[in-house]
Amino acid sequence: MRALLASALVLLASAAEPAGVETKSLEDPANCPWCHNDPELLKKAGLVNHGPFPYGKFDTAKVHEILPECDIRWVETEHFRIGFGLGAQKVKLEEKKKILAELTRLKEFFPDVKPETQTLDPWMRTHLYAQRCEDIYKHFIELMKIGDKRFKGAPGGQTAGGYMGEGQYLGMREKYEVLVLPNEAAHLAFLMAEAGLPIRKSQRWHFIERGAISIICHAQQGRLRTDQALHGHIAFNLAHNLLDGLNHYSYDTPVWFHEGLAHFMEREVDPDYNSFDAGEGSTADTSSKSDWRPEVLKLITTEKAPRLAELLSLATYAELKLPHHFVTWSMVDFLIKEKPAEFAKFIWLIKNNLDEKGLPTGANLAEWHRKAFKEAFGWNYQEFDDAWKAWAKEAYKPGIPKGGDGNPIIPGRSGLTPGG
Repeated sequence: MRALLASALVLLASAAEPAGVETKSLEDPANCPWCHNDPELLKKAGLVNHGPFPYGKFDTAKVHEILPECDIRWVETEHFRIGFGLGAQKVKLEEKKKILAELTRLKEFFPDVKPETQTLDPWMRTHLYAQRCEDIYKHFIELMKIGDKRFKGAPGGQTAGGYMGEGQYLGMREKYEVLVLPNEAAHLAFLMAEAGLPIRKSQRWHFIERGAISIICHAQQGRLRTDQALHGHIAFNLAHNLLDGLNHYSYDTPVWFHEGLAHFMEREVDPDYNSFDAGEGSTADTSSKSDWRPEVLKLITTEKAPRLAELLSLATYAELKLPHHFVTWSMVDFLIKEKPAEFAKFIWLIKNNLDEKGLPTGANLAEWHRKAFKEAFGWNYQEFDDAWKAWAKEAYKPGIPKGGDGNPIIPGRSGLTPGG
């Protein structure tokens, strides 16, 4: 079973109301000043509702029962069910341009939104993360060249021919889930109650009974109180979860491109904040550097860069060391930029290792990987190593500085089991 590491401002209770006045819960959707829980506004924004809905092992009501002290706002999008338990946050100077653009997009659907606002209230942050999660999903399906593929149960029926998962959400039966909690205590309480896990760091988890894959994280970890760090961290973990869920999470696939793709998608958000997977109960090798190109070049020129064949021997995230993180990111960077169609074909082949009955199997995955790699790229592993190194030496040549020694990095871990 794989494990994952990865939190923000606690929302304080509201002031007491006069006796006899009925109060509404802070997380009551009717209190949202932006969508007002108006079904028409929600529909225009591509949202389904503000709950309640199934979540985790049970549903949102059960989450509130487990965490009565947490004010969690819920939102369901086309592909996600999200619980956001953080409070208001001031917009930092370096975030203004990004937030202005994001809020301008939201104002198209919610007329009361003020894009120039200097403080994001909890409801606004919830809507922002709904938008961000859908953006991450859109980027993922573009990278994977999903095109007109339709999975089992999709409206209009699945694409003809071959195995197409167990549900319409890239092959999963349920939507992908995100839960952001304010503190470690709430995080631990949820994981113990719903998954029996005494885990204090971010956790990716497959709720097999429902067929839902979740990321659970909290703000008392690394720099996740910083919005940019949290945004990137969600991207990192959703990259893992969407890749696992693609054509159904039936077996584990190789660590190297999993971690590489997650780094790639997180660093597109902001390279100053990075997450690192490790094994359950272990400490991740991390770096506070935002520019990884010199590190990759150093590994290549000193002939210390891990080879693809070596990376394939990594069975768990616990085996990842810092050079592995730098190199897996760079290899995926190379493939996406130079061989995007071939990369998507390779991933689809890897997720289609089928037995004689046409059902997914993790058997003989090493041999299947070799064949899929050759079919997609036309390279054997040594030829790939040579092509990647030659590209990196040119693409990462010293030039305009990109970052430096940045902020402390947030560790990241997983905890998924195939099945369901």
